[in-house]
Amino acid sequence: MKKKRTSLNDIAQALGVSKATVSFVLNDKGDQFNISKNKQELIKAKAIELSYVPNFFAKSLRQGETKTIGLVLPDISNPFYAESCKIIQEKLYAQGYNTFIVNTNDDNQVEKVLMNELIQRSIDGMIIAPSNDIKDLIPILLSTHIPVVFTDRPGDKDADFVGVDNISEGKKLIKAFSKKPTRVSALVPSPSNVSTIQDRIEGVKLACEKYDIDFEYIDLPNGEDEINEAIKAQIKKGTDSFVALNNQCTYPVLASLKKNNINVPSDVRIISFDDSEAFEYLNPPISAIRQPINKIGLQTADRMYSRLKESKDPGEHFIFPCEFISRGSH
Repeated sequence: MKKKRTSLNDIAQALGVSKATVSFVLNDKGDQFNISKNKQELIKAKAIELSYVPNFFAKSLRQGETKTIGLVLPDISNPFYAESCKIIQEKLYAQGYNTFIVNTNDDNQVEKVLMNELIQRSIDGMIIAPSNDIKDLIPILLSTHIPVVFTDRPGDKDADFVGVDNISEGKKLIKAFSKKPTRVSALVPSPSNVSTIQDRIEGVKLACEKYDIDFEYIDLPNGEDEINEAIKAQIKKGTDSFVALNNQCTYPVLASLKKNNINVPSDVRIISFDDSEAFEYLNPPISAIRQPINKIGLQTADRMYSRLKESKDPGEHFIFPCEFISRGSH
């Protein structure tokens, strides 16, 4: 049988004092209300003896805040989001806030459900890397007055956003090749309809048009055989340069090139958008655009903290430049 949770009243009855006295002591207000040191020690000892745990929601209701921030991420298994989550959580904790993390798996409906559930839990603010278009999230966000900061994936021009300019960085990616490509194939992860990937495609496409380079992007298939066929088809069309539009696309493409006896960088060149620690140890090491995850995470947490103090400031966009890591595969 489940044991009944100890209440303030249980402690008060055990000691023959009022519930208010117990509450004052356990909220560190004993001195303020002239409760003797001896009585304070007795109450705290009895709370430990009875395994008293404060009622978080009752306390939050009294104080008008929960000291909790919701963090909505599309794929916590992605190294970018895992590292970003760690940075944001640690920074907010140092500022006195806990983080309630939810993973949407880039599912539009799941995202809406989880956002509503976070709001129902009276979070003080929400940080979102959205899967949905902002117009689909507006009804949910208008149902509450909590501050919202978008990270990695933008909301709209009037909302706070912290991230990079994926179109500009996509353009730089093409200019980074050691020699001008004849034909570029961009490898796109699934789902490919998210704003960051669409912006990267657009940036690469614009650069290829500017430099008169043939361009095609393909959604990376799921199966190994399908990936091999897709890569062979691109090579047959004359592709001499590949761009993987996130680091999770890079590994299956490298495996396919190796299986098809296509050498990097002598036969084809490849650059990844998003770096990985493992890239340095591959043969050949993989050149990549590295996003400033640490700066993005810290600025996201700082902006949320500022929003909690002043919610009427106009939205601001914090855009950080990426770094190109040259390792020889390009």
